[in-house]
Amino acid sequence: MGAMISAARLTSSPTDAMLSDMMRVLIVDDDPISLRFLEAALKQLGCECVVADSCFAALASAAANHFEVLLLDRNLPDGSGAGLLASLRQRGIASPAIATSAEISSSVEEQLFNSGFTACVEKPVTLTRLREVLQPWLDNSDIADLDDRSALVAIGGDRAALRALRGMLARELVDLQADIEANALETLPLLDRLHRLRASCGFCGTHKLAAATIALEQALRTTPAEAAAQHGQFLTRCAETIALLKN
Repeated sequence: MGAMISAARLTSSPTDAMLSDMMRVLIVDDDPISLRFLEAALKQLGCECVVADSCFAALASAAANHFEVLLLDRNLPDGSGAGLLASLRQRGIASPAIATSAEISSSVEEQLFNSGFTACVEKPVTLTRLREVLQPWLDNSDIADLDDRSALVAIGGDRAALRALRGMLARELVDLQADIEANALETLPLLDRLHRLRASCGFCGTHKLAAATIALEQALRTTPAEAAAQHGQFLTRCAETIALLKN
């Protein structure tokens, strides 16, 4: 398959003039089924995709295109996702990188974060999970503040349970907000709280809060200098979500 995509494939259509405003993602994966699924899923999320099946093809694509996000498989036929990311960084490409892998343990996740990845997803990945990880870069203007439909799907349709979970989330946010404002959390404990908060957001349908949570996590892991600004945006989203949950 390498010969087929050695120069990569750019999604194109008669409306290419409109695509300049879309988020462009480089997808690198040597499994053709995974590659097709990821490309189709990202198209559904409104992204423009360039796909490659090797480190060589990915580097060629990166030399010819600008990408807002990099989606890199952990293991590739001519190297690793971490090695590819290092090569891209050496070429001055600073776009956030998300790792994909068929198996992600806590130790693997730590290695990926230490290699410079901002997030990682385990395959097979769902469209919901991709949306969650990419949310900080997607257009959030049409996302509901509280998405009852997706929350009910996640918890099996029990509205009483949803009300209870949202009450718990509101209390969790009040406590977290207070701890952050009091500067009472070191980076690692805060990352742990944020990781657990993302799961709560999925069950409660608070997708905008999830996006703010992911953005803060990524800033803490990769660009600590920008974390202060993300703290402020996160706290604002917390306050807005608390008000919505209490209505």
